[in-house]
Parts: sequence; C-alpha cells; structure tokens
Amino acid sequence: MTDLTASTAFKLHRATVLIDRVADDYLVREHGIHYSHFAVLLMVRVLGHTSQQAIAANLAVSRASITQRVSALVERGLLAVAPDPDDARANVVRFTARGSALVDSAWVGLEHHQSGLDEGVDESALAAQLDVLIANGMRILGSAA
Repeated sequence: MTDLTASTAFKLHRATVLIDRVADDYLVREHGIHYSHFAVLLMVRVLGHTSQQAIAANLAVSRASITQRVSALVERGLLAVAPDPDDARANVVRFTARGSALVDSAWVGLEHHQSGLDEGVDESALAAQLDVLIANGMRILGSAA
C-alpha cells in the first residue's frame, strides 16, 4: 500500500489546514474573529455588495453555512443584510463601517503574522499549479464546484 502522507492531495490538505490554523490563531487572538467568518468578510470586500449565494459559490461552501456565518457577522455589527431589489428570494450583503474597518486592520496584521509562511516557496509556480488543480477539480465535478 502507498504511503498516503506522500500523496499530493494529502500534502495540499495538510498545508491548507496549517495555513488556516495560523490565520485563525492570529485572528482570534488579535481581532476576536475566526478565519471562517473572516473569509466571508474578505469575499464581501472582493465582491462588493453581493448575495449570500455568490459568497457561498466563491468560498466553495454551502449556502446554509454562509447563512449562519452572515447571521453571526450581522449580530456582531460587521455586516448588514437587506432584500435584493432585483430578486425577492435573495438578500444583498454589505459591510458596516465596523466590518470594513475590521477587514482592513485584520488583513494588514494577518499579512504580517503570516510572514515567513511562504519562505522558500516559488509562489508563481505554486499559483500556476494550484490553478491546474482547481481546473482539474472543476472538470471532475462537472464545473459544479
């Protein structure tokens, strides 16, 4: 039997878990927010006023998961949700001033905290290979990812 820990998929999963843990460690300690919730805030920063469905699609997680995360972020005063004027079944998610400020300050701090994590990594080569893995995964899943 092949050593599973030597497989590319295992190593990629382990690296992702460790990167998430490094981020979570910093974000919880310094900003009181877990990485899974911070990722939602990052998507709102990237997408602008957007739907929960778009956030879920971009993070490749279920809409139910995003609904829970968005609700928690609304409770904390970091996001606001309003009915979508173009789709009665959807909501539009946007930042509050507090949410926008948190993303800005936490991102700067996170970049500093993660300094050295990518030491010795050829980032352009890694990014290109990750694009291939993503494309392969989407092909295998029939572009439903």
